Amino acid sequence: MRKIYPTLKILGLAFLAMPLGVTADSWSCRHDNDVREIQIVRHSDGPVPCDVVYKKLTEGVEDQVLWSAVNDPNYCDYQAQAFVDKQTGWGWTCVETLVSTPTE
Repeated sequence: MRKIYPTLKILGLAFLAMPLGVTADSWSCRHDNDVREIQIVRHSDGPVPCDVVYKKLTEGVEDQVLWSAVNDPNYCDYQAQAFVDKQTGWGWTCVETLVSTPTE
């Protein structure tokens, strides 16, 4: 039993040291009866090129590409998360969603 505790400590520390760079690629945001979606569209298997697409699903507005990246692998993730945070600050409730779209 005593040998288990050091092993658990090591596993716990290893878990805490893992990088937390995993991010979502899509969020659904609601406010009253309106629904908006923020989505990172990847155009290859890697992080770039990519677009951050904003969809106002219940408002009859065309989808908008807010940001695009070709070189910076973190740009779309950063911009999308910052925009989700901004939406939340405006009173929208945003949750991560699963999107199964093929890469272009």
